[in-house]
Amino acid sequence: MYSSTEYGTNLLAHILGEKQKFSFPKSIHATADCLKVCNSDYNSTMLDYFAGSGTTGHAVINLNREDNGKRNYILVEMGDYFDTVLKPRIAKVVYSDNWKNGKPVNRDSGVSHCFKYLRLESYEDTLNNLLFEDNPARDELLAGSESLREDYMLRYMLDVESRGSQSLLNIDGFADPGSYKLMVKKPGSDEYTYRNVDLLETFNYLIGLRVEHTACWQGFEGQFEREKDPELPEDQQTRLVVSGWKEDAGGKIPSKGSFRQSNNGPWWFRKVEGWVPKDSGNPNNGQKEKVLIVWRNLTGDIEQDNLMLDCWFKANRISTRDFEFDTIYVNGSNNLPNLKLEGDNWKVRLIEEDFSKRMWSADRL
Repeated sequence: MYSSTEYGTNLLAHILGEKQKFSFPKSIHATADCLKVCNSDYNSTMLDYFAGSGTTGHAVINLNREDNGKRNYILVEMGDYFDTVLKPRIAKVVYSDNWKNGKPVNRDSGVSHCFKYLRLESYEDTLNNLLFEDNPARDELLAGSESLREDYMLRYMLDVESRGSQSLLNIDGFADPGSYKLMVKKPGSDEYTYRNVDLLETFNYLIGLRVEHTACWQGFEGQFEREKDPELPEDQQTRLVVSGWKEDAGGKIPSKGSFRQSNNGPWWFRKVEGWVPKDSGNPNNGQKEKVLIVWRNLTGDIEQDNLMLDCWFKANRISTRDFEFDTIYVNGSNNLPNLKLEGDNWKVRLIEEDFSKRMWSADRL
């Protein structure tokens, strides 16, 4: 049962359909028994930070099969075989508990299972995404002095000239959160490709959000007009409004056609709801702060962008009726604080500001 050749190497070869994909995998039975010895109960979470071929994850899945448990696993691996061995193995053993030459022996032993994998930015990726301005005069001066070049690079170039690089958080890229990209090295090769960065997920981790609901992206279109506003200065006598909005007892309701969902609309919104511990030093005391995160794209017309945000905010507030968030995050400058009603206590924070602060703060944990 504990033979690493029979229940490690040969087992993995049958699952993947190929030999020599990974050297010296552990016996699945030895790993499962180790988990049992550790008193892993029905709801335990197993952490393996040298995951290798994924034997620990496989063992957890098998244990859950035996007793209908709800154990979870966290696997960490930096080798290229993550894509060629670990991930395919987990996907296959979920589908069937018995494999031979890469094919399932039975198809009725699959389990309901969901796993998420995160690819972290590497040190090399960070360096490859640094951008520096082209300055021939500077380069010529630095070429004449090695000590000056080193001092310049460490004390100025990396700190000042590289600002705005994607790997150092390019704030301008937050205008279209779904299109933030980094150039990354493909696993197992010297080829590079551009990959989307999940800013939403990253920000959730940075603030420690316990996610309760993530909405789909919603597209919107709007029609605008200008109306006179006696409260504005004489040289600014009109303000932009969305056509057709009318007052109602519950707030402002958009009439049909003036503000509506449209897959082809130029404005997109996505909301994330959840909570963070009220006391970060004692996160399990049951005290929570409810959080709403609003991601949107910016068209470059700040007046229209913020007016559409106001409309989206009001429409969602009316539909939910219960508005108990403590903190609201939104990307891009906005007017949301002006929409507070009497008795509201929520505060608005800029995503870019907190993202940058938490990403680079050494004591954020």
